[in-house]
Amino acid sequence: MQNTFKKAESLVSKIRPRHFIIAFFALGVAFLMLWSASRIKTVTIDIDCEKTVLTTAISDPYEIMKTLEIEVEPEDRLTITGFENGGFFGNLGENEAEIRIQSAVNLEIVADELKYHVTVAEGDTVSDALDMTGLEVREHDILSVDETKTVKEGDSIKITRVDYITTTEEETIQREKTYRGTSLIADGRTVLLSYGKNGTLLKTYQQKVVDGVYEERVLVSTEVIKQATDDLYVVGDGSAISPLDYGFEIVDGVPTNYVKVFENVRATGYYAPYGAGTATGRLAQVGYVAVDPKIIPYGTKMWIVAHGNTGFVYGYALAADTGGAMLSGKNFVDLYYETYYECVLNGLRRVDVYILEEPENK
Repeated sequence: MQNTFKKAESLVSKIRPRHFIIAFFALGVAFLMLWSASRIKTVTIDIDCEKTVLTTAISDPYEIMKTLEIEVEPEDRLTITGFENGGFFGNLGENEAEIRIQSAVNLEIVADELKYHVTVAEGDTVSDALDMTGLEVREHDILSVDETKTVKEGDSIKITRVDYITTTEEETIQREKTYRGTSLIADGRTVLLSYGKNGTLLKTYQQKVVDGVYEERVLVSTEVIKQATDDLYVVGDGSAISPLDYGFEIVDGVPTNYVKVFENVRATGYYAPYGAGTATGRLAQVGYVAVDPKIIPYGTKMWIVAHGNTGFVYGYALAADTGGAMLSGKNFVDLYYETYYECVLNGLRRVDVYILEEPENK
């Protein structure tokens, strides 16, 4: 360890004063060069997209503009970057700066019956000008110039306001008259069975309004919100009541083939609301009749006409229901009708019931 200290003392004793002077001078030169380098910038001067590049040690952008005799009007847009204060050594490594001047551009925007005089900068777009006024272009509005277009001095931009007004109106759907043939009444006679009801049609209109001016109203949709029901008439023409058709041959109102016949039996009429059921689980409908299942099994196919074939024709029928009058023997068959008034017209009739086909499993 003592040898190490002796070597260090020997080395220090060899350094002469002039060496300190030279080293200090070199250090000063290095600092001066570093400081000078930090002050030299490449400055881009952009005036309305025309660019000039210069190298300068002037750190004040306004001094640079004064030296170059560049004047900035109060309404021009001045943007300065890269001249931030970096202390004694400046912003080391940041040697680029920009002075950008955008000349003022005056234009007019017309909207909502008002004129807006707007000043923007060279290079700004229509969208920039609209932002300055706070005007909004809505979904259906028409802008006279594309929003991305660069504005020019003296431009005029118009916003045409377009609105759509939707209205609805209810319209009456007039009921009509429906006629159906029947053998319940004499030929040529007409009877009103039931009154119908008028319906309601909802119409939706759309009207275009351009800058407050109403254009023609257009119908865009219709919707039936209440169906009309017709007045129902029956006309005496000898038609069978039942819509069922089992395909048997009928000659002079009588089937040519049948299993057996019940002659001159009592027949009444009955009515049940739509969707009503029967004793067999089927929904009630014209052609389904009530019987005593001990006499006529459920599922039996029949042909029913007035006794002696005197005009009334119920037609094909299916044994599908029963009732107290049938089970007690007071009545033989009860004929289903879709309106109560037809039951009244049926009253009590004497009929012949032809058994066309019996079910296999009685």
